[in-house]
Amino acid sequence: MLIYLLIFFLEGLFILVTLKTFDKVIGRKESFFLATVSRIGNYLLPMRAGAIFRATYLKKKYSFSYSNFLSTLYGYYIIFFLTNALVALIVLLLKDSFYSTSSPTLSIFFLVIVVGMLILIFFRFPFEKIIKRKNGFIFKILSFLDRFIKGWDLIVKERKSFLMLLFIALGNILLNILVVFIEFNAIGKLVNLLDVILYTCISGVSLLISITPGSLGIREGAFLITSKSIGLSELEIMKLAFLDRGIMFLLLIFCLITVLFFDKKLTLKEIFFGKENR
Repeated sequence: MLIYLLIFFLEGLFILVTLKTFDKVIGRKESFFLATVSRIGNYLLPMRAGAIFRATYLKKKYSFSYSNFLSTLYGYYIIFFLTNALVALIVLLLKDSFYSTSSPTLSIFFLVIVVGMLILIFFRFPFEKIIKRKNGFIFKILSFLDRFIKGWDLIVKERKSFLMLLFIALGNILLNILVVFIEFNAIGKLVNLLDVILYTCISGVSLLISITPGSLGIREGAFLITSKSIGLSELEIMKLAFLDRGIMFLLLIFCLITVLFFDKKLTLKEIFFGKENR
């Protein structure tokens, strides 16, 4: 639970750095609060609902536009998937070198993610040229997409901030590896470090298909498909799922109760959607 709180803190720093790019300054406590609220929404509701809570909160309190918020969310997923996929590819290469255990399907999967994320980082669609020729509803959509891409450009062009985001993402992976290592030991499963890292990276990229609360069932399905590569049986995968989700659920409920206890004037609606900026 303590390590997960550190992960929430890093996720909060990610929010803080991306908002700073748009000249929106928030404190570390508030960024930690936003990261925690997002986690609660993502774990208890489907379709990554935590992002909706965070977007509405920032819109109400800081007048942060939805197009710019999507740019920050876009950046989070690109950096998160890129770092996880790169680490996973390195691990697969090491496993092939030291243990002669090749996993071509997994290698191709992670390579596609890396290439795809790099294209999204550097590719720019010329919305400005098209907007001049359109009007009405299509014009509004294209204008929104244009603002969204320009917001992402701001993040990428701030090299110092972009590198910081990469380091934060790597720190996030390292802490998650530590969590997984402890969970493996808790169920009496002794595996080498490379399998622990690979398990962590597969868990991370399973968020690509996050239509259920906390990717429930989807992440476990990914582990079942790749069970040979990570050296886990079906029973061990289910044990890890119960342990990890149980700990996370208890921690998030504890965080929610703590927030309500220390600020009794807050309602659940204000916690998730923020107060009106008056």
